[in-house]
Amino acid sequence: MVIGIKYCGGCNPVYDRAKRVGKLRETNPGHEYVTPKGDEVCDYWVVVCGCSRRCAEVKNLKARYKVAVVWDEESFRQMEQELLKSNGKTPSLSQEKRMLHLHETAAAKRTITKEDIEMFARLTKDESRLHQDTQVALKTGFDRPPAHGMFIDSLVSALMGTSLPGSGTVYMEHNTRFIRPVFCGDTVEITVQFVSFEEQENCYIGLFFGTCKNQHGERVLTVRSRQMMMKTLFAVAGEKE
Repeated sequence: MVIGIKYCGGCNPVYDRAKRVGKLRETNPGHEYVTPKGDEVCDYWVVVCGCSRRCAEVKNLKARYKVAVVWDEESFRQMEQELLKSNGKTPSLSQEKRMLHLHETAAAKRTITKEDIEMFARLTKDESRLHQDTQVALKTGFDRPPAHGMFIDSLVSALMGTSLPGSGTVYMEHNTRFIRPVFCGDTVEITVQFVSFEEQENCYIGLFFGTCKNQHGERVLTVRSRQMMMKTLFAVAGEKE
């Protein structure tokens, strides 16, 4: 998990906050600890207050799962127990709702291999020679066999299903514009953004935009997707647009 650390102003600390956070990190090494300066979204936020007044500002912090305020040894121990139970993994959706923030983004990279293309062909039975035969590719206008467009598109779907919105989301609509081919050896960067949503009685209908770029920074496809997110699994923060 990505854990953001925020300190209070330190006007009257009754203990060494940095030393205690150092102990937290040493005893829970299976996480990435960061100190974001902008509006980044973390899996957890740990707000470290120096005394029981707990006056640190937390309302603008964006967490996928939880904002935890700690101010004494007992609150630190409770936080550590939660982290130990997670064992470096994000909580299951049976334990926590996935908190979504409007305009939140997620990203991933993948280098396309020959094995990827061959496996996708076997799985889908799309064994068009365009994707495996150089002579066919040349006659079609490519200098070498391109990867299946739907394979690249599926990488966007995978990011939406696992990161944003996340596990449990249900596809309602998915529109893709294919711009450039992707070839074996290319590295694609997939980005998804939560653009807007409609709230219904038992769910949210979210609009997401996705983009794939190659290693040269060129767009290879764009996606517009609508997803249904049940309120039993998701919560949304932000103004409806």
